[in-house]
Amino acid sequence: MSQILISVIIPAYNAEAVLPRAVESALAQNLRPAEILIIDDGSQDSTLKIASSYGSPVRVLTKPNGGPASARNLGVQQARGDWVAFLDADDAWFPEKLERQTELIRPEVGVVCSPARGAPTLVRHVITFAELWERNFIVNSSALVRRAAFAQSGGLDEDPGLIGVEDYNLWLRLLAAGWTILSVPEELCIYTRLSSGLSRQTIRFASAALANIAKLARQLELDPRLVRLKEISTYDEFALDFFAQRDMKNARVFFTESLRRQFSFKQLGWLGLTYAPKRFLDWRRALLSRSANKGITGATIQNSK
Repeated sequence: MSQILISVIIPAYNAEAVLPRAVESALAQNLRPAEILIIDDGSQDSTLKIASSYGSPVRVLTKPNGGPASARNLGVQQARGDWVAFLDADDAWFPEKLERQTELIRPEVGVVCSPARGAPTLVRHVITFAELWERNFIVNSSALVRRAAFAQSGGLDEDPGLIGVEDYNLWLRLLAAGWTILSVPEELCIYTRLSSGLSRQTIRFASAALANIAKLARQLELDPRLVRLKEISTYDEFALDFFAQRDMKNARVFFTESLRRQFSFKQLGWLGLTYAPKRFLDWRRALLSRSANKGITGATIQNSK
């Protein structure tokens, strides 16, 4: 295999507390990248100063704040590599990340990803459209992307309404265009989950997820039944998130929208629970937690015999 030139793309917005770990994990790769591009997306803290403190192969680009998709698109436009490796400023890589992924490069491969520590994932060697449509399990910071495939697809969609799911939108478009996505089986990066569980954050992600479904349905001319099932699962998923946060107003809205698309006694039961007194719901949560803990303990005892 001829030499593979890899450009690392790190979008950074007010990332002074986390950026050094990300950059140093890219610099510590067994397979050294050709360059590391940090795109300061209009930060108001010391992100730009920290980014500028690194020498070669780190390069720094600056732009007004426009969101992660626009920052990554700018990075890819300015990159010199034939492959681009996305790395969020609050994530990090293990040293063998790029080395292991390049072993899977073939002419038909557009993306090579991997599981990530800290993120739920489905381990598959070949990732199909049907599997990914059901649920996004590709962590953005694990993705090594063929630049030609990225360009052919038109890059990341910079629609502000898709912030949070713009990478998911890209993976599905690449698969629909005929590119192959492969995954290395082992964890090669560390994913940092957002600590905020606020309903406001959940609403934003829910709106983005639903907008993504509608946009892809039009762009890819998807089967309406497939689209409807995806909408139902998305409404159910976020309804349960709101329920867990005790945001019953939004939980009711999302359970109702799910039921409008397909009646289900189970979801009707969940809708009914949104009207239950908080004391009952707290008692129910504690009871379920105790039952789960007993199950774990029992399994541990059984396995030790």
